[in-house]
Amino acid sequence: MKKIFLDTETTGIEPGQIIQLTYCVCDTNAGGVEKVAFAKNFFFTVDYIEPSAQAVHGFDVRTLKILSDGKSFEDVAKEVANDLKGGIFIAHNANFDKKFIHTEFNRLEAMDWTPSEFFCTMEYFKAIVQAKTKTGRLKNPRLEETMDFLEVDKNIVLKGAKRLFGCADVNFHDARYDVAALVSCYYKAKKLGYSL
Repeated sequence: MKKIFLDTETTGIEPGQIIQLTYCVCDTNAGGVEKVAFAKNFFFTVDYIEPSAQAVHGFDVRTLKILSDGKSFEDVAKEVANDLKGGIFIAHNANFDKKFIHTEFNRLEAMDWTPSEFFCTMEYFKAIVQAKTKTGRLKNPRLEETMDFLEVDKNIVLKGAKRLFGCADVNFHDARYDVAALVSCYYKAKKLGYSL
């Protein structure tokens, strides 16, 4: 079954709009080996981004207009729906990404985009990584904390992101980097014997 590793960057915390949608689809080839089938990255033009969101991902309205070539989610919705249909939707904080994608599709005509199942690496690794708040309470691990726990090499992730998406330099909170990190974490965890 195909695996859809996905990340979004958005205009804010509540469902506003997706400004960047990135995914990497892995599937089993004829020899029974899971391999990258394809990877895609989209930027979308928007009218407003909350300052708190912009402080995290670094994208502003003017930059997005250039990066997106003026395209909105609606312009690629059919392609995205086709890519996301079926398979397993894998994300770090899957409920967040799912909520935004669902909101974007709800603004359009009804389209079947729903994967067969959803898997959240953040929820899965919470009890395993044992990341703590400043007061010592167990918290959801950030993707970077999960990478550190699994000893995923950040330079290899960077090379992977550049290769998958044909980009120059990316870092955390650019969905291209985060998807490459997610793929690396998932397959490293499987190799280490975690039952994902």
